[in-house]
Amino acid sequence: MAIFRGTGGSGDSTQDAALNEVTQQALNAAASASAASTSASTATSKASQASTSASNASTSETNASNSAAAASSSASNALSSKNAATTSQTNASNSASSASTSASTANTKASQAATSASNAATSENAVTADLALTNADVVLTHADVALTHADVVLTHADVVLAEADKVQTAADRVATAADRVATGNNASTATTKASEAATSATNAANSASQAANKLPLAGGAMTGAITTNSTFDGRDVAADGVLATNALPKSGGAMTGAITTNSTFDGVDVGVRDAVLTSTTNTVNNLSNVFDPIGTSVAMAIALGG
Repeated sequence: MAIFRGTGGSGDSTQDAALNEVTQQALNAAASASAASTSASTATSKASQASTSASNASTSETNASNSAAAASSSASNALSSKNAATTSQTNASNSASSASTSASTANTKASQAATSASNAATSENAVTADLALTNADVVLTHADVALTHADVVLTHADVVLAEADKVQTAADRVATAADRVATGNNASTATTKASEAATSATNAANSASQAANKLPLAGGAMTGAITTNSTFDGRDVAADGVLATNALPKSGGAMTGAITTNSTFDGVDVGVRDAVLTSTTNTVNNLSNVFDPIGTSVAMAIALGG
């Protein structure tokens, strides 16, 4: 007669269909555990990447004073790393959930195997029942491994989140340093502009004072002496001043030296008149011995132009 062996069908006491099914379920549980281990390895890699991103963010903080724009970019990268870490946590949680499901399935299969083993014992197949129980223990062991790997996945996911929080904290520091740099630059610029404004005001005041002391183009009275090493309107003022000092005033005056001319005085050629006067004087002197008053008078008249 056929013996029902649960999942796996029926057969006689010499067939091991139930044992094969239990073994297959154990293999499935082992595969699930391997998948959970792979997910854990992936989470570890993501945690390493997040740690690298945190290190890069720290470096960006050091350079924040030199480039606020680079700091902003580092903050954006840090946020992307955190998002990636959150995604990794979600994937790890899903893997853990799958591992837990696999473990639950393994428990169910183990229960079924135990039931089959009991049925096998009833069918006087004690050896097959022992094998079924042994395989059931293997299934439970693999289920425990799957749950352990799931715990590792969750632990690595926690590490990923912790590193992501460090990244975000470093990004916040970078942003704060960038704000300080921007504030310092603004204060420095304001101070420079204030200094430039004060200098411009001083220059304007000096220019106004200098303009007030200038002689207008329209002319005006000078309050001090005027000197020059050149000319005024083409005239050598220094030379003209010497000539003016030594000139005979229009009102007349005493000459201190001889007067010569190559022209006339009041229309009279002094050189010609002097020759006549000399000749006349000589004539008078010659006639003085005769004493001729009339001749003398005539000579004088002639000499005087009469």
